[in-house]
Amino acid sequence: MKVSHILATRLARRYNQKGLTLIELLVVLLILIALAGILIPQLPNMLTRAHTAAASTNIPEANKRIQEFEQIYFKQPAGLDNLTNGVALVTYLPGTETTYLNPAALSTVPDSAEALIEAGITEVAPLVAAAGLGGTVTPTFNPYSGGNVAVADATVVAFVPEADAELLLRPDAGANDSYVAFGIGQRSELIGRTTNEAPYHFGDGVGSGPDTNYARYLAVYKVADNGTALHKAIFIGVLAVHDDGLANASGHVAEFFESNSEL
Repeated sequence: MKVSHILATRLARRYNQKGLTLIELLVVLLILIALAGILIPQLPNMLTRAHTAAASTNIPEANKRIQEFEQIYFKQPAGLDNLTNGVALVTYLPGTETTYLNPAALSTVPDSAEALIEAGITEVAPLVAAAGLGGTVTPTFNPYSGGNVAVADATVVAFVPEADAELLLRPDAGANDSYVAFGIGQRSELIGRTTNEAPYHFGDGVGSGPDTNYARYLAVYKVADNGTALHKAIFIGVLAVHDDGLANASGHVAEFFESNSEL
C-alpha cells in the first residue's frame, strides 16, 4: 500500500507539472543561441549557393526549350519580352547601371527588324516603364503594357554589347556584329509548347527578388555580322541579368564553387 501510494504521488506530480523547468529552458535557449551563431553567418553564402545552383540549371534548360521549339516549328518563338517601353530600358531591370544593355532603335542596324521577322520573331511583348509594387503591374509576373506589338513597330530594343556577347556566348564575335536581347516571359510562344512556365532568375542580394526586379532570363539573337544585317536572325544563347551585368551558366557554376570554398 505504501509503495503504491508513493508511485501515485509521483505520477500526480508529473501530471501537474506544466512546461519546462527553468534549467531546461536555459539549456534550450543556449542550444538555440549556439545554432544561430553557426547558421546566421552562413545565410548569405547559402542564398548565393541556391541562386547559382538554380541558374546553372535553368540557363541550359532555357536554351534547350528554345532549340526544341525551333526544331518543332522551324522558327524562333514570338512574343518575347521587349526590355524597353519603346523609348528606353525599363527601370526595374536588376541594378542601377545599364551599361550591360544598350537601348537603341532597330533602325540603327538596317534590316535587323527583317532579320528577326524572318527568324519568326514577328512580335514582342512591350513592358511598362516602371512597375508599381503591390499593384496588378509587377516587375516579373505582370510587367506588360497592353498587347503584343509587331517587331517593326518596336522602335527601341535592348542590344547586348559585342564584348559581352564575345565573352559569354560567342568567342568568334566581331567588333561590328550586333546582338539583341529579349526576355523569356510568360507571353512567349514557348509557353504551352516546349515549357509550361517561363523560368525565373532570382537574385541573391537584398532587394533583388521578382517583386522588385525583372527576374527573367534573356534570349540573345545575332542580327548583324560585320555591320551587315543577317537574312535571318540567329539564336546564340541565354543569359541572366545581375546587378553588375550579364552572366552565363558557366559564370554561375564558377560562383557556386567559389561559395563552396568559403564554407
